[in-house]
Amino acid sequence: MVKGRTPYFLRYAYRRAISTAIQVIRAGRKTYGTPAGRQQMNEFDPVALGVERDRLLAEARTVLMAAPSDDAMPEMGVTPVVRMDGAFYIYPSRLSAHVRAVLAAGKAAFMVIEDESKAQNIWARKRLKFDSEIFEIDRKKDEFNAVCDVFSDSHGPTMALIRDFSDFHMLRLRPCGGVMVLGFAQAYRLSGEALDVTEHLRSG
Repeated sequence: MVKGRTPYFLRYAYRRAISTAIQVIRAGRKTYGTPAGRQQMNEFDPVALGVERDRLLAEARTVLMAAPSDDAMPEMGVTPVVRMDGAFYIYPSRLSAHVRAVLAAGKAAFMVIEDESKAQNIWARKRLKFDSEIFEIDRKKDEFNAVCDVFSDSHGPTMALIRDFSDFHMLRLRPCGGVMVLGFAQAYRLSGEALDVTEHLRSG
């Protein structure tokens, strides 16, 4: 080794450390430059967080759903969702195992999640999970026809094809609370049917 010169491996390690630090800083700017990121660094603001919650729900065209089955293992699936007068509705077929599990339990867990292509970090996709009671809407009620029309307007002509299929069930969801995640260290408790943001969940 030549006296007075830094060994190559140290120079390489130094450059790598600098490169990593720059990437971390840039990622931090992307994260903490958002309204949700500023909430994490500053005060807890239920109003601003409520805007994030409403945006996630408004952008959701489908929901993931899970319910316990007879053998205690959860049955999972996905189905289109709409909102009418503030309530969530799904119209799944009982031919699917996860729908039979939901109908038998009368409750289920649901989740909406940010599109992978829009996520800044695939490890921290924005998502909202809520537990919900399930109420079936009778086909003879005006509510059934009104929601069918909303499905048609939101999700296209398929609804007209399956509207009269007897294996499909119109279900209204009544949330009981849940959790919203907006990124690393940005998990928030949601309470009640309105999914009010009530607490910043912190580890420890």
